[in-house]
Amino acid sequence: MHRYKGYLTVSDLDGTLINSNQEISQKNIEAISGYVKEGGLFAVATGRTELNALPFIGNVPINCPCILYNGAMIYDFEKQQVVQCTYLDSAELMETLKYILEEFKDVCLQIFTEGRIFIVSSEETIDPVVTNEKQPFELASLDEIPREKWIKILINHSNETLKVIDQVLHTRVKAEVFDSVFSTSIYLEILPYGVSKGSALAHLMEIMKVKREKVTAIGDYCNDIEMIQAAGLGAATANAHELAKEAADIVTVSNDEHAIDYLINIEIPKFEQAGFKHQGKTLWPANGAKGNITL
Repeated sequence: MHRYKGYLTVSDLDGTLINSNQEISQKNIEAISGYVKEGGLFAVATGRTELNALPFIGNVPINCPCILYNGAMIYDFEKQQVVQCTYLDSAELMETLKYILEEFKDVCLQIFTEGRIFIVSSEETIDPVVTNEKQPFELASLDEIPREKWIKILINHSNETLKVIDQVLHTRVKAEVFDSVFSTSIYLEILPYGVSKGSALAHLMEIMKVKREKVTAIGDYCNDIEMIQAAGLGAATANAHELAKEAADIVTVSNDEHAIDYLINIEIPKFEQAGFKHQGKTLWPANGAKGNITL
């Protein structure tokens, strides 16, 4: 009997499913395997690309399209194909990005197209995570990037500098062109307008024909908030940002204590027994708008 048929669980990767050793614990993998065997759908939601997520999820029994690029893409790893993708209006952003590169010379600015990362700042400013994980990238100027559609932009620097850059973006670029979100304190991400993990989860529910009350989502940072609140049961890890915890229905153990195992084997059964009753948190608008949350 498939106990979890019709259920969908979506987990953030870094800081949630992945522990501080940059690994996914065997205990988490076993919990997911049991959940899937009982008919449940499991997916990840990450700011990573399809290539940069793959080294981490190879042993995870994913049986559902996943959310990538912080919501800009839904991707089917089994079929190795894009299900849905939303793109930035690069022309509207170009002059402001040139201004940022001129005024903030030591930032690392990355532009993501489908399957490719272009670093358009100097080689000396490359994000250490890119080199440590041996992520494939290409150095280029803004004008040298091939005419490919941009999916997202990531800027890496101190939180103080990124807050100033975020203000610059919102001052110089029309509001309906983009949305921005911090995926960690040192990463500012620029996404297509109206795009978030929450908006992507809403689309994924439609694609998979899953009812919201049987959807669980878990994350640890501010880019997970819309997704947490879009789910029937929204969870934050114990190591999560305070705003993510405030948005969640429940707080689990930390990512170093097998948070997904805890969610699947303790919290989801309790949620099921309660008749899928949502805890009453204020929901994000269905279009993925971010409201007035500030960092």
